Amino acid sequence: MIHIATVHWMSDRWIDIQLKYLRRNMDRPYKVYADLEGIDRRHADSFDVSTDLSAQSPDRRVPHAQKLNALADLIADRAAPEDTLIFLDGDAFPVAPLGDLLDDRLSRFPLAAVRRDESLGDVQPHPSFCATTVGFWQEIGGDWSRGPDWTWKNALGWTVEDVGGKLLWILNERGIDWSPLLRTNAASLHPLLFGVYEHRIYHHGAGFRPVFERTDRHLAGMVPPLPASLPLEPPASPVGKLIWKIRAKFWYLTKKRGVAKREERLTRRNLELSEQVFSMIEGDEAFYERL
Repeated sequence: MIHIATVHWMSDRWIDIQLKYLRRNMDRPYKVYADLEGIDRRHADSFDVSTDLSAQSPDRRVPHAQKLNALADLIADRAAPEDTLIFLDGDAFPVAPLGDLLDDRLSRFPLAAVRRDESLGDVQPHPSFCATTVGFWQEIGGDWSRGPDWTWKNALGWTVEDVGGKLLWILNERGIDWSPLLRTNAASLHPLLFGVYEHRIYHHGAGFRPVFERTDRHLAGMVPPLPASLPLEPPASPVGKLIWKIRAKFWYLTKKRGVAKREERLTRRNLELSEQVFSMIEGDEAFYERL
């Protein structure tokens, strides 16, 4: 049995699409477990099991990694150790049968996951698609958390903190080899978004959040740091406050405005592309062949 953990956040637009492609391409018995935050509960019946962890949280904030970890624990309580466990982003789904790929990779490696080399050299397993067994995930204390203790340097030398950082650290600490699933379609529309991996898995990217990636940050430029002469808070005195405002305006006009304008332009362009590709997905079952 294959157990799939997925998260949908504040939008139901990907639910029917994801489930349709799962029905078409999951050529082994499977169940889908979903966390649905900010989504009409009528969609809960579309899944074998559904939760809303944020509704149970005092401050109603549960990070994405924590939702995935909780779904994995829920699955472990119901599954056999040898069962397959798949993590799948809400805006990701298989576009070709997966059974033989899973059989091949999990016969040779305990874990296979998307690795987004195109994201300026990211090195961690990515939860857009990750396959392992329930027993292995429990054995290593699998954890999708991010944080300052689990960073890496990307191809540009930036220190990166992202979901999957702790999982990468766990695998490296134990000396465990895992199988990266790499992008196989051209990055003609965007360097990172709209990816197809191993000719089998589509990941739209940023389907539930603002469409601005690290690759876009590279194009837009780094946000310049505030100079020492410009503290975060203005002085209390009227004269000091006026001087602070003048310095802040000068810094913005000469240092930050160009970066901010490029950010806005790239974000608008990415959103336009995202909607165009979404329309392709809705209207063409072989949309991925055009990407």
